[in-house]
Amino acid sequence: MNQFALMGTLSALAVGIFVGVQGIFAARMSMADNAISTGLVILIAGGLLGAFFLTLLYPTGNFTVAPLDMSRIGLSLIGGLAGVVIVTGSAYAFGHVSPAAAVPLIIFGQMALALLADNFGWTGQEPQPIDMRRIGGLVMLAGAIWLLLPKNN
Repeated sequence: MNQFALMGTLSALAVGIFVGVQGIFAARMSMADNAISTGLVILIAGGLLGAFFLTLLYPTGNFTVAPLDMSRIGLSLIGGLAGVVIVTGSAYAFGHVSPAAAVPLIIFGQMALALLADNFGWTGQEPQPIDMRRIGGLVMLAGAIWLLLPKNN
């Protein structure tokens, strides 16, 4: 594995851990009110932290951003809306399904979308066709999710 692939792998693992941490904390917070307001509060806190980190990284304010055309603005708004759905949905899912089941359910959704993105080359990379091996991976994950779902007595 080359250095870039290794760093990408470690980065993906770290993101997975933080998604789990965020879901657990959001579920705890949503017990006091509801998942929607919890998700919005978490996103506002994240925006404030982002602004804080920008001031640390660029104390003079001299940083460049690619020009904002309508396409970039639209993609940013869709990404922001996705963030609201992710945080709110995580808070709800972690509070109503066990974290051991909620995490692989989230990953299943990500994997299904990633297969489509690979197949159609949506990220600008060479398209990777969906084949039986990849579908088998989704089926195996679905089986793991079934095993991890809490059993009602």
